[in-house]
Amino acid sequence: MKRAITLALIGIPFLFGLAGCGNAPDDSSSSPSAPHVHKWGPWERDEDAHWRECLICGKSEMDAHEGGICEVCSDFKVLALGFLEGGDGAHCDFANECNEYFPALGKKEGFMYDFSTDFEMLNTKTLEGYDAVMFLNNYPYSQQQRQAFKEYMDNGGGFIGFHVSAFTTESDSWSWYFEEFLGSGNFRTNTWNPTPELLKVESSTHPAVANVPSTFMSSPNEWYGWTNDLRNNKDIEILLSLDDSTFPVGDRTGEIWYNESGKDYYPVAWANRNYNMIYINMGHNLMPYNDFEKTSKTFSEIHENQFILDGLRYVAMAKQGD
Repeated sequence: MKRAITLALIGIPFLFGLAGCGNAPDDSSSSPSAPHVHKWGPWERDEDAHWRECLICGKSEMDAHEGGICEVCSDFKVLALGFLEGGDGAHCDFANECNEYFPALGKKEGFMYDFSTDFEMLNTKTLEGYDAVMFLNNYPYSQQQRQAFKEYMDNGGGFIGFHVSAFTTESDSWSWYFEEFLGSGNFRTNTWNPTPELLKVESSTHPAVANVPSTFMSSPNEWYGWTNDLRNNKDIEILLSLDDSTFPVGDRTGEIWYNESGKDYYPVAWANRNYNMIYINMGHNLMPYNDFEKTSKTFSEIHENQFILDGLRYVAMAKQGD
């Protein structure tokens, strides 16, 4: 086994950050025996350890750990914020689903995920330790929390917001967030019941849509419409919208969207070109409110999941300058 062979070769653990082979540094060298500074390859991981090799000389360094991912070998670190009880039952359920899905995904894909219900985590000291923040089903209300979040984003922080994290009917209460950052303004309309719909990729260049087909099915969702027309905002790059062929959207009288004229337009995911951010409208499963028993999961569609993963990786790695 590769890891066992590596252990046998090194004899004792290497110190992380080793700066070469004991020779004069030469970053341009491609010969294993010539003086050089190690050019490390990507981390490899299993449940017990992580390791990497120098791409020039093959020297290895590794360390044991538990859980398949740790501070040293993680590609990035995410702070998720939201509530788990009170409020809308489906919104609570989405946060609980995230807290199962993202830790497991992080072990597989190489990132760390922390969750808190405490928006006091939005402070300069805490945010310094994270490459991305996710608002699962809420957003900050105190001026101090909002200011810390804005400074984090102004300084290159990463952000993913889901569903109700953009909901407001008073956008002037935090105009930077709703009008400038998200660009959506106020909530205008929604569909009901939550339904799966065909989504259309609108961007040809954004990394979040690089690995999904031009159209794909979503998981069931309650879809939102906004007062601002995002097409007319030069700072907004629309990533996904409802495909024309998927209308009508919703299945309860009075809360169904029609698009017979082809003139209406419903973006469901977008980025702001001035920030490392993506807003994703998904995050409300199909949950009848008479018994609060969910009948769907948000993370149930492979292409939608790929879009979310690629978007999260993009905003987090962009924060690092990668």
